[in-house]
Amino acid sequence: MPAFTTPALVIRRADYSDYDRMITLFSPELGRIDAIARGCRRPKSPLVNAVEPFTSGEFQLYQNRERFSLEQCQISDSYFELRSDYDRLRHGVYWLKLLDTAILPETPAPDLFITTLRALAHLNYGEMPPELVTLAYELHFMRLSGLSPRMDACMRCGRAIDGDARFDVELGGTVCLNCRSDAPFISNGARRIIMKLPRTPFDKFQLVNDRPEWPEAARLFRDYVNRRMHMERFAPPLPEENGHNENL
Repeated sequence: MPAFTTPALVIRRADYSDYDRMITLFSPELGRIDAIARGCRRPKSPLVNAVEPFTSGEFQLYQNRERFSLEQCQISDSYFELRSDYDRLRHGVYWLKLLDTAILPETPAPDLFITTLRALAHLNYGEMPPELVTLAYELHFMRLSGLSPRMDACMRCGRAIDGDARFDVELGGTVCLNCRSDAPFISNGARRIIMKLPRTPFDKFQLVNDRPEWPEAARLFRDYVNRRMHMERFAPPLPEENGHNENL
């Protein structure tokens, strides 16, 4: 197969022999691609910057049977600023771990790819709290992965919910206050954030910054993500709860 070019994001790297690296790319049309970058660890290699995590651009690859090798890369962005901010870097690494867990070979995910690049731009260049950017990314990531919880009806009795409830991560959604449940309480405002934010364009997540319930939503939804994706080891710190209870 001749060389081909695809937009992609580097989500993982590992040293391989003295001068090579194995990298994992997220391509919007090809999904996960594991490729070898030969000679990239040499100081004068043109690929030395292309194999760093968070690097996005146009990657030229060559396929020989089931193996891919990186030939060239035209870098679009390396999101350099977040690398110098430990807090933001922890959030970005967590996102890459989510992608590494979820992306499959030969499985297109163009919407998730675009959302990820937009989220990285906000994390790198924006001024919003990284905990809020991560909440927005988690909500969109889970929706695009087909794993959103049910937040508008009771998972036990099926009745519509339009107020405070409980969030049962095992059942995958809310339980009304009339049904027995030991799940954590969720305020109406936090419930509406989890329900509505994934349905709005990602760039509008900043509107939630004025809502006092978003730290509550972040804390409860992180538990949901951890249970579904087994990400406890990589999850960054959560914002402190502020105790307010208003509607979105």
